[in-house]
Amino acid sequence: MAELEKELVEERAGFSRRGFLKGLLAGGAAASLGGYEAVAQMVAGPKASPVRGWGVAPGLVKLSGNEMPIGPSPRAVEAVMQQVYAFNRYGRDLTIYKKISELHGLPVLELTNSFRPPEGMWVALGCGSSEILFAAASAYLRDGGELIEATPGYGNIPEMGESFGATTRWVPVLKDFRHDLPAMKAAINSNTKMVVITSPGNPTGALVSSEELKSFVASIPSNIIVFVDEAYIDFSRNPADRIGAAPLIKDHPNVIVARTFSKIYGMAGLGVGYGLAQPEVIEKLNINKGGRVGSLSMYGASAALEDYEYQDRARKVTWAGKEYFAQQFKEMGLEYVPSESSFMLVNVRKDADEVCRKLLEEYNVIVGNAKQRWEMDTWLRVTSGLKEENEAFMSALKKVLVSS
Repeated sequence: MAELEKELVEERAGFSRRGFLKGLLAGGAAASLGGYEAVAQMVAGPKASPVRGWGVAPGLVKLSGNEMPIGPSPRAVEAVMQQVYAFNRYGRDLTIYKKISELHGLPVLELTNSFRPPEGMWVALGCGSSEILFAAASAYLRDGGELIEATPGYGNIPEMGESFGATTRWVPVLKDFRHDLPAMKAAINSNTKMVVITSPGNPTGALVSSEELKSFVASIPSNIIVFVDEAYIDFSRNPADRIGAAPLIKDHPNVIVARTFSKIYGMAGLGVGYGLAQPEVIEKLNINKGGRVGSLSMYGASAALEDYEYQDRARKVTWAGKEYFAQQFKEMGLEYVPSESSFMLVNVRKDADEVCRKLLEEYNVIVGNAKQRWEMDTWLRVTSGLKEENEAFMSALKKVLVSS
């Protein structure tokens, strides 16, 4: 009776050990399975259907958008709720400028009124960091020229710059997926107007160290903008690496740093980001922005900056997910890229379009398709999620790779 109950439990979990052994003895096909393929049949793991992630439909495992899986910052939620019956007014929490300036060691200016920040700010707020990227492209690439970015890379500024008539010189990353800074410098010519550095890289997750970046910036002519996108830098293991490029701004008027509240602060749906630069550059960015951040978003972001417990928890959950992915990928014999961001690149050795299709249609799992976006035919970009989300993805991936 106990053996029967055990079999029923196993069958509910998605496999029968007796059935597997029968199949194994029946023919050579099963015997030729690789290690991870055999595991995929023997251990189904959690299914997507019982998984309940924050901000998504029940049963959906969404590991594609690099969003924060633990929900929003409680302090941000509280701040938004305190203002929710007042958004018929134009109120804005301008203390966020002071907090951001202090966070990055930049000059702090006294606020003179409650509606707009004073002139001479070193901070520009945007509706997500994407607006800062747009403003930079609009300010410096409208007259054409060239920009330089690593490939595979985020590609947002090149896309907008090309719409303004600029052209992009793509520089391949190194074999370990880090930026090839010497090659990027060598690509500079008389038409170059901007160099884009994304650290950690997207989709690579590879970090440009502070020393590397300092030397690189010092070697670039001062008339060329060095735009450093640090959307994921808060996930870096080493606290010193999280400081990023902001300390370079005081000595280099051609440096712009972009950050976002969409990742470590868990505010992707509210759309808040910011740019750091010298005041003359900030003025140009503000002129080229499309709008302004809403009041609820500002209050939420201002509160999230001081929710250190949430940020620490977000990092730990992200690190744990990446460690789990790395362990699983090693056991499966899959190539992956060690990451300092909130996601990981993995080479599944099969067509990414087909793998992503099966993951969604058969298991309700969504991951990033690196083939569609970066022409990396057999690669996926997977966001670190909650433990049960990560396990459901891994279970589904093993089964998809067996059946493909």
